[in-house]
Amino acid sequence: MDLKQKLAGLFLATVLAASGVQAASIASVMLNGPQYIQSGSVTNDAASTASIASVVYSLGPAGNGIATWDLSASSGGGVPSDGLSNPEFAQTITWSGLAVAPGATFSFSGLDIDLIETLNPLVVTGGILDETGSSLVGAFVTVTWSDGSFGTGPLAQRPWSANQSFRIVSNGAATVPEPGALGLFGLGALMLVVAARRRAR
Repeated sequence: MDLKQKLAGLFLATVLAASGVQAASIASVMLNGPQYIQSGSVTNDAASTASIASVVYSLGPAGNGIATWDLSASSGGGVPSDGLSNPEFAQTITWSGLAVAPGATFSFSGLDIDLIETLNPLVVTGGILDETGSSLVGAFVTVTWSDGSFGTGPLAQRPWSANQSFRIVSNGAATVPEPGALGLFGLGALMLVVAARRRAR
């Protein structure tokens, strides 16, 4: 084994020992069909490694035949975004500033789902219920944890009147080797260089 191989091996061993592997956080999403998925809950799994900091509930990119949120009455306590040409409608609702500890549940309600008949010109109706789920083709829920990790789960293309439940697994927070560990790597590399020079004499 030459010096380069030894240095590479030492670096890998040091980084693995210093960084460790962080367990994923998990959230369980439940959307209430009897209320046309206008209410629901997000439960932070008891084994999660961080609190839930924010929840995003989006109906996806706007288009003909796509669901939208009607903000004329309420935004369910969240902040709307991805608005349409009429500011009374938006595609996305975000609840931020949360602190949902592992094992706890965040619940929401008060949303009002409508259907975009045409996007241009904008025609939205509250009198049509999607019985196939085609209006949810791009809909999703994103959960972000307090350690910076996050995950996204798509809604199924099911009737608005059907319950939806799914789990979201975090992508894992980035880990950085401890400064002391990097120093250890540098010391080990220096010792290998010195040893190699001695053998070369």
